[in-house]
Amino acid sequence: MDDISKLDTDITEAFQKKQMKKVCSLYFEAANYFENKSDIEAACFFYTQALVMALEENHDLKEKIIHKLEKYGRNQDTTLN
Repeated sequence: MDDISKLDTDITEAFQKKQMKKVCSLYFEAANYFENKSDIEAACFFYTQALVMALEENHDLKEKIIHKLEKYGRNQDTTLN
């Protein structure tokens, strides 16, 4: 099984068990996977999902995720302009 299939399985299992802090960590891991593959759109999707979980769960990864999104210019709310 490849890395992303394992991540998908782990994310599904963590959701089913309502282990939301683990889901956050797994989303962050998935984002890193896609970032390493140079698929920035997919990476930012997963960073955004990880951030939502991190904020809801007060996860230690919050600042790292925000930094990653800022790195790719995904930190601005364009609806305010």
